[in-house]
Amino acid sequence: MPVAHLFTISLLLLAGLAPAGAAPRAQPAPLQGVVTQVSDGDTLRFTPAGQAPIVVRLANIDAPEICQAWGAEARRALTDLALNKTATLRPTGRDSYGRAVGVLVVDGVDVAQSLVEGGHAWSLRGRNDVGPLVKQERMAKALNRGLHEGGAAIKPADFRRTHGPCVGNGAQSGAAPAAVVAAAPVPPARSTTAPTAAAAYRCDGRTRCLQMHSCDEAKYFLAHCPGVKMDGDHDGIPCEDQRCR
Repeated sequence: MPVAHLFTISLLLLAGLAPAGAAPRAQPAPLQGVVTQVSDGDTLRFTPAGQAPIVVRLANIDAPEICQAWGAEARRALTDLALNKTATLRPTGRDSYGRAVGVLVVDGVDVAQSLVEGGHAWSLRGRNDVGPLVKQERMAKALNRGLHEGGAAIKPADFRRTHGPCVGNGAQSGAAPAAVVAAAPVPPARSTTAPTAAAAYRCDGRTRCLQMHSCDEAKYFLAHCPGVKMDGDHDGIPCEDQRCR
């Protein structure tokens, strides 16, 4: 192939274009299933038909941490919108914790957009304060909806920098503990060691199941800590052979 032609193709690829006849990049197929658990205002467990459940982080939004102001209300809003309901999930990738990221649609409604419109979450933002749902967020703020009432809401990223992550499924001092909302009660997983008195888990660089002391600790690390290697089958349950039998 002539060098000039190769150079032209390279320019097209750099520009995000493809030469004529090139196949477009395949997008993951939408999944049909049921939302079977809600963890917080933007994280849930989705069970596709005939498949194992997967942990999903809603795309395009950031809801309050469960232990910060409006965290419980945001989770309740997501529960009302999606729990036990048939939904369509359009996967868009994975986050730094290994969770699936995607757009969830229930009864024709984009759940993430509905949360932002109701004042239960912020739009994610990029450069120049641009984000997919900034328009809806500004409207919710103008109408003093949800967390915007009073104008003192703190974005989750700022909260984490100041307070650190929430401790397990509970809360920082001053906020009430919050349990995961599930479709049906799940018996507690058997742990190989007794839990610590404080049960205060924090990311400390551990990444593997053999470094965990209990199933609860493994679940916390999977949900909150980067670089973990505890869920090889990506079903949202860590350390199934070692801790969470």
